[in-house]
Amino acid sequence: MLTFRANASARVRQRRGSRLAWLSAFTAVSIVTLGLTSITPALATPAKPPTDWSFYVLSTSTSTAYTLGCNQGDYDASHSDANSEVFLDFGGQISGGTELINGTDVSNGTIESIAEQFASGYWVCTGADTTSNLNLAIGTNNSLDVGTSYGETWAGVVNAVTTWVADDAGQVSVWGGDDIEPGFGSESAAIAWSNGFGDDTSALYLNYGSADGCPESSYGNGGCNNGWDQYDVWYVSWGSAPAVTAPEIYESAQASQWTMICLYGANHQSGEVFYQGPLDENDLDSGTYTSAQAWDALENDLNAHSSCAQTMPYSLEVHDE
Repeated sequence: MLTFRANASARVRQRRGSRLAWLSAFTAVSIVTLGLTSITPALATPAKPPTDWSFYVLSTSTSTAYTLGCNQGDYDASHSDANSEVFLDFGGQISGGTELINGTDVSNGTIESIAEQFASGYWVCTGADTTSNLNLAIGTNNSLDVGTSYGETWAGVVNAVTTWVADDAGQVSVWGGDDIEPGFGSESAAIAWSNGFGDDTSALYLNYGSADGCPESSYGNGGCNNGWDQYDVWYVSWGSAPAVTAPEIYESAQASQWTMICLYGANHQSGEVFYQGPLDENDLDSGTYTSAQAWDALENDLNAHSSCAQTMPYSLEVHDE
């Protein structure tokens, strides 16, 4: 595995010790200049990796979480040297916990137990396979209580699960997660959450959100929905030290928006944005892109520009628990 952002600061360059499976040879050939120059057409879209299932958590059942983790472990063990990336979405933060998307309130302690059992299921069910690894993101969103203190609280949840996994499971890297969408809340609150999270943990967080209303064909810090601009989306997705991103790609417009965010970074910040892979929701809404369509849309859009050409390591799809 190679570090893929050598020109950034040390903290960002290391991405806090994450194990990302970038196919850097393709990236090195493709990234030539900053701008809109097209790459050689002969570099065709790479094959999509297997699609990992993420989940909206709908109950407090630790046994369900264990089973879902075991399912991922079984799959990875049957595919040698497999690596996977999954988020568990616990809804918006409230005092002492979160409100799941079905309206159920859960405590931070319960969230930790659910995530721990998912990790345990993964570890047990990989069995003799000791090489596969899982990036497990414990996710919230920016719809309810958002700000510095809530980012710090979420970092505490991640730290607690990290400690438990170190003692009781293995082959799992514990991250934070956040479905950050401009339409959910202000950019200042989301940035404050990101900074609060980063100040209290060495973990990454996965932004699996959207770029609502952002430009689809320009990258000069254009405006997005709800007072956001491209800088704000870039910051909570990549500019902030702990941030990495698996963007929502439910339709073609979103692939264009996130490509422009990458070009904004390449041309106006420290460098291009590297994405973990597209997120689709086809299992929950059959009218949206399938995993293959989401992959092709984002991969093709990014690789139409030499300054954002890349091979993404993951494909994600969200399901109800």
